[in-house]
Amino acid sequence: MKKQTIAPAQQAGFSTLEMWLNRENKLFTELFADKGESITNKKMLLDMQLILSLVVLLTFNFVNPLMTLICALWFGSAALLVKKYDDTDIQKGGTK
Repeated sequence: MKKQTIAPAQQAGFSTLEMWLNRENKLFTELFADKGESITNKKMLLDMQLILSLVVLLTFNFVNPLMTLICALWFGSAALLVKKYDDTDIQKGGTK
């Protein structure tokens, strides 16, 4: 009788999500990547968050000082996430 290991549904869902995040995004690769470079879905989502946070920061800049502070913190954290991803990608041997 063969031994079978059954992964919980939550773990299987996480690995599916992780596989999707690491898959190449063909649209962004075609539009924005240099020849031989590949942009993953994770990088695309991080870049889109950075762009969205910048747009929200510029839009709500004059509405309220508290809103400006919150948007600036969001933009700063998005920029740090993109920088962290780029640094780990370079350490893994990716191209920039």
